[in-house]
Amino acid sequence: MMKKVLLGLAALSCVSLAAEGTNVYLKAGADVFQRFDEVKYEGEKLNKDKGDDFGYELTVEVMREVYPNLELGLGLSYQDHGDPKKNTTGDWILDNTGDLYDLKTEIKGFKSVPLYAVAKYNFPVEGNIKPYIKADLGYSFNSDKGDVKISVLGEGSTKRSTKVENGLYYGIGAGAEYNNFVVDLMYKVNRAEIKISDEGNRIKKDLDYSRVTLSVGYKFNF
Repeated sequence: MMKKVLLGLAALSCVSLAAEGTNVYLKAGADVFQRFDEVKYEGEKLNKDKGDDFGYELTVEVMREVYPNLELGLGLSYQDHGDPKKNTTGDWILDNTGDLYDLKTEIKGFKSVPLYAVAKYNFPVEGNIKPYIKADLGYSFNSDKGDVKISVLGEGSTKRSTKVENGLYYGIGAGAEYNNFVVDLMYKVNRAEIKISDEGNRIKKDLDYSRVTLSVGYKFNF
């Protein structure tokens, strides 16, 4: 994960040093609404779609005005999506006796480092408050935060080896700038596929993470 962050920062540094008139945005964001894909196995849900933990991100974007009011550039973000809520399922038959057990399954979330192209249009209005719209499109390097945990009431727990694959990243939203301070609200999606090893079987399911992110930051002019 750290190598990916350093590689992305190196790419952004090259862009910022290549030309004058570059804007560098440093931002921190919090997810005000979260949703994971529900992972199902043999007809049962292994997680709930709501998030159980706080999601946040730290972002740097390097852009340049290529046309009046239109900025284009590259962005890099470190994102921790938290974990999906655990799911407790009754009436699972776990052995040949036909006995029913209460089963609790816990799927860990994942972290992402997306490297993406970004476009930002600043509306030409009078005054110090300048509204804008922006869009991101790139590739998300994902890493899992732990294995799937399966707990049976009164029987203990086991873990299943888990891996989260990389995928597409995109976002769209709007914001405003005031004296180089920026605030924006964006809808973002990190595509991901979870792979779970279960007694020799390999289960592949989507675990996309979507949310609405509120970010604040500052623009540095070079």
